[in-house]
Amino acid sequence: MTKIGILDFKGISGHKYTFNVYQLRKGLKEKEAVYVVTRRTIQADTTVKHTVIYAGEASNLRDTFENHPKADCFEKEGANTVCVYWEDHAMTREKIKADLKNLYHPPCNNC
Repeated sequence: MTKIGILDFKGISGHKYTFNVYQLRKGLKEKEAVYVVTRRTIQADTTVKHTVIYAGEASNLRDTFENHPKADCFEKEGANTVCVYWEDHAMTREKIKADLKNLYHPPCNNC
């Protein structure tokens, strides 16, 4: 699991969360996390843009992605990265996920 960057996401609450960015489904850890699936594109001016496709949480990130129920939606939306915020506490993960979903309204959370 090789980190390809760091990205800040702000929730609807205004709170900022710093995520590690990885290639989608490449050697994910068996660890608790909040995650945001994105389509990462490099712009003509070499800046990187992330389009939020899904926000979720997992008690085991690797297991979650082995047979993710939204995998077809991820493919349809062109997902290529997963941004990960490591968090052990289930209630905190749920709150962060809701905070992000309520701001970004990711398409794969709604299908």
